[in-house]
Amino acid sequence: MTTPKAGRVERATRAELRSLGCSVQSDAMAATAVALAVQIDGARGGVAAAQVAAQLRLIMADLVKSAVRPEKDAIDELNARRAVRRAAEG
Repeated sequence: MTTPKAGRVERATRAELRSLGCSVQSDAMAATAVALAVQIDGARGGVAAAQVAAQLRLIMADLVKSAVRPEKDAIDELNARRAVRRAAEG
């Protein structure tokens, strides 16, 4: 049995997930995003593809938010510590 070749949307989704550090093995939302991308690649009608694309867009937006937020919080925390240290040093 051969594995079907990944379509354009699936490849793009997987690439974006990699850039966000999301794993389809351990993150259900990432796995759902790939499953939706596969559906878009295989959709025969424009309406069906558009509906699935809207769902994929929402999931990817949530993944982007969750991937960016912890890094920003860590940077904010570091900057706050530095400001306190500078203030204490006078």
